[in-house]
Amino acid sequence: MGDLLWSLKNGDIDLVKAAIDEPGFDVNSEIGGRMPIHYAADYGQLDVIKVLLAKGADVNKADKHGISAVLAAIWEGHTECVKYLLEKGARKDGKAPDGTNYLDCAEKEDIKCLLR
Repeated sequence: MGDLLWSLKNGDIDLVKAAIDEPGFDVNSEIGGRMPIHYAADYGQLDVIKVLLAKGADVNKADKHGISAVLAAIWEGHTECVKYLLEKGARKDGKAPDGTNYLDCAEKEDIKCLLR
């Protein structure tokens, strides 16, 4: 799983595709308590997010900390990832683990606009 984790974080599409195309691989399976889409969102890897969603990644599934992929992208300021995840059905009315709504979690104005 180390190669997959590296690939998710660094946007190596070929390695991500090879890993998720393996028989029996569940794109919603946890790696260290997080799904692959969470790592891609954390690191702003939009192309990886697209591949994962095309393979059936759950856009709203929370990780072991209660963080969704869109919240990870909001916190890291990845506007294009936030926009795409919302277009694909991510909830914009979610809350962070501490109860803060997504709009208040956003620091960038362009992300705030997407969440309004």
